[in-house]
Amino acid sequence: MNPTIEREDRHGWPAQPRPDRKLPEPWTPELLTGWGHIHHHSLSPDGQQIAFVWQREGNCDLYVQSLPGSTSRRETGTSWPRRLTFDRPAQAAWTDGQPRWSPDGRSLVYAARSDIWLVDVDGQTRPRRLTDGKKGDSSPIFSPDGNHVYFVSGRGDFENLCYTTPAGDWPVALTRFDGDVSDPQPSPDGRQVAFVYHPQDDLDRWEICVVPAEGGEVRHLTGAAGVWDSQPRWSPDGTTIAFTSNRSGWVELYMLTLASGELRQVTSGAADVTGFAWSPGGRRMVMAINHNGAADLHLLQVASGELKPLRAAAGWHSLPQWSPDRHWLTVEFETPANLPDIWRVDTTTGEAHPLTGSTPPALMAAGMVEPEFTTFISSDEATIPGLLFRPPAASPAAPCPAIVYPHGGPTDEHGRYFDMVAQWLVAKGYAVLAPNYRGSTGYGLAHQHALHGNWGIADCDDMLAAADYLAGLDWVDGERLGIYGASYGSYLATLALARDDRQPRRFKCGVAKYGDCDILASWAQGDRPGREDLERQMGHPTTNRAGYHAGSPVYDVENIQAPLLILHGADDERVHPKQSEQLVEALKRHDKTFELFVYEGEGHGFLQTSTLQHFYATLGRFLDWYLL
Repeated sequence: MNPTIEREDRHGWPAQPRPDRKLPEPWTPELLTGWGHIHHHSLSPDGQQIAFVWQREGNCDLYVQSLPGSTSRRETGTSWPRRLTFDRPAQAAWTDGQPRWSPDGRSLVYAARSDIWLVDVDGQTRPRRLTDGKKGDSSPIFSPDGNHVYFVSGRGDFENLCYTTPAGDWPVALTRFDGDVSDPQPSPDGRQVAFVYHPQDDLDRWEICVVPAEGGEVRHLTGAAGVWDSQPRWSPDGTTIAFTSNRSGWVELYMLTLASGELRQVTSGAADVTGFAWSPGGRRMVMAINHNGAADLHLLQVASGELKPLRAAAGWHSLPQWSPDRHWLTVEFETPANLPDIWRVDTTTGEAHPLTGSTPPALMAAGMVEPEFTTFISSDEATIPGLLFRPPAASPAAPCPAIVYPHGGPTDEHGRYFDMVAQWLVAKGYAVLAPNYRGSTGYGLAHQHALHGNWGIADCDDMLAAADYLAGLDWVDGERLGIYGASYGSYLATLALARDDRQPRRFKCGVAKYGDCDILASWAQGDRPGREDLERQMGHPTTNRAGYHAGSPVYDVENIQAPLLILHGADDERVHPKQSEQLVEALKRHDKTFELFVYEGEGHGFLQTSTLQHFYATLGRFLDWYLL
């Protein structure tokens, strides 16, 4: 299976032959791309089944699985997942959403191909389209009585709240903002819908709002300049909305009593709350709280505010959901060495076991490693946290080459998620340092906002400091360092090569995967969410033209001495492929060494099996050529 390469280019081949290294056992191209990613699960109202998205075989289809002890499992004698859809296109997990159960547990609503769909969970009938028009419809959720399906629609210039019916009646608009809404949540009595509003006049402001379920005046419950309020969740009795907010400098949990307007900060642990859920009785909450890249589970007694650990496992818990009897939870869990699966967690003991098993036996036998949390010092005495992966064979007697691996975003972090690229590089003998540079989430608002107004300065310093940190480890060969990143990580990789003024240069090669090189041009070329995210952090180009220029590595290409591998999707709307074309033109003008591959049919994130296999083969060959 070969990918369709729309454009291939190269310049400045080195004199030495390319190495022909076999992949270490049991790694194969098929294993690298053959695993399935389970995500966005939903527990049924009766607690007997789970629905989830399974990204595998080129699709992101819906599956339903009966849980141990459930009636349906006893009737069928099996817990094997039932496949409900067969043509839901593949998409990156961070752009996907949960399927949502009907109150009677007989059907699910979900988004696919920019419309809303309904499918019966028995899997015997084909899915039905509830909206038609491919207008960017997403985030569907049933009303408590099952008569309405609320969703977010992009039918106008912005994404607004609408509803339809399970019969697919013509949508009714509930909001008509000149700004976007997200995350609709009907109240328990079905009379109101809470949601998040993102106004255009302050791109760094998110508000919690409610609107009558049949339409009417919108009430803005929160809203402050530069504050993100998100994840509104109704208490079971409908008197309170809990939500997360960064107003304290961390993403903490807050509760708003609707009748009195009283606002209470619930957590204050200098750590981000990444997710939470009310218990059915409303007396407790389960929360996932991020400490140094690990999202652990905690239980909160709502009345007293007492917070106790439930499960800590050096991994990432997400989307916790209570069973109807409150004795257990379902949650998605992964670690850097374990694929994402759905787990059941006892709410008394914290004992947990997996409900799904997505890891192929060959991967189980591959000897994947867990990273260690580390920190290093960058410019202005800033402390930069990160995750460090060490190959088992690396030692002072046999130091290994190493890769600096910046994440995308920049409003994101390297948490303790599963990462196939990192594990594969470690299996090949490379150390990997995944830094949470300035601009990353998870380490407080000051760390996250450090790049506002000046992309490409402090964060580039952090890349160079990461290289210096690796070179100082006695089990790393500091003369064999590379840098690889995707999206914003790609931008940082190019910056690090272009802005390094030390001799000899720190990095022997770099890899830029669908990243920017000229952020002013990218602002003009990209899609609206990407453009607004850039404006939110850098301001409008008319007010910060110098900052956009200073943050663009294309103007410093002459300083690049290391070879660069550039990869892009031809259909990328977030970072237009013209960004890689512009970089290539500048590299050619200055007689620099590079390779370029542009893949047909790929967007901002490679999804096709043939593309991924070509990417892994090309990346491995390139790194081995220059670092081994």
